Amino acid sequence: MKNLSVAIVTCMLFSMAAVGQSDKADDVSRWKTFSNRAGWSIKYPPNWKVYSCHSCPDPTDPNVFVAFDNPKTEEIVMIQHFKDKPSDQSIERWLDHIKMATNLNPKVGEEWVTLGGARSLKVVTSNHDSTECENFYVVHGSKTFAVQIDRGTPSYQLYQQMLSTFKFTN
Repeated sequence: MKNLSVAIVTCMLFSMAAVGQSDKADDVSRWKTFSNRAGWSIKYPPNWKVYSCHSCPDPTDPNVFVAFDNPKTEEIVMIQHFKDKPSDQSIERWLDHIKMATNLNPKVGEEWVTLGGARSLKVVTSNHDSTECENFYVVHGSKTFAVQIDRGTPSYQLYQQMLSTFKFTN
């Protein structure tokens, strides 16, 4: 498993310039479903692309990040599987450790929310270009995941709809 200090690429790297309008594909019933072997699934608009790193041909591999790309705006949602939570740590303590080890940008705020039916920590960070990124850290069983989305972008409403479909499959 990757070292936590490099496990997550800052949101800034994935926040590409937004051009054009957001998708009007808000009929979630027509969206595609992506399932990852790490034990989660999410729905995404049918015209969006799914990919991982260049040397990772299988985005369903539980040990690689998955990105969902809006081809109209080049904005993405990224989901990554981290190192498992140690059995001797509470979820609160573990996610506090994860947020400190992975967030390189200044923190704007944080709150506890529910994602996929599990308690998760949402940390909002400020990028160097004055945009903000939402980082959701969630533990299911002992598996730890991060979901990153950009705020204030044309696709933000679609991101929220995508997050509402995120669930654990095992």
